[in-house]
Amino acid sequence: MVEVLALVAKHELQAALGQVGGRAAEDKHIPTVQRPRHQQRGLVPDQVGEAVAQYLDSESIDALARVYGISRTTVISHFERNGVERRRNPRKMTAAKVKAATVRYATGTSLAVVASEFDMCDRTLRSELKSASVGVRQR
Repeated sequence: MVEVLALVAKHELQAALGQVGGRAAEDKHIPTVQRPRHQQRGLVPDQVGEAVAQYLDSESIDALARVYGISRTTVISHFERNGVERRRNPRKMTAAKVKAATVRYATGTSLAVVASEFDMCDRTLRSELKSASVGVRQR
């Protein structure tokens, strides 16, 4: 019984490969189905309108991508196709705030503490200080 099943399985495998009766696979066209690498997601026109309205109401591209389950690039592409002008990131600190943060940092206060006092991320403060040619201490 096992031998019969093995022969049937071998025959089915050969048939699938197009090798039954000595014929090459070229003689028979066996369609193959390939799975997509990833799920393609886009937005329907109503969703694009909602996303544009949310963006114009100060929602970030990252947040919209998370809400709609799509990539940042897809959100940006929808905006470009619909003529939505992207916001540029404004500078986080004025020159006066950079000067005040520099003075505070120069007294030996850590970058993280100064950043929290100015209600910002320490990376942002580090970038602002570097832009102002202030030497930033090693961690």
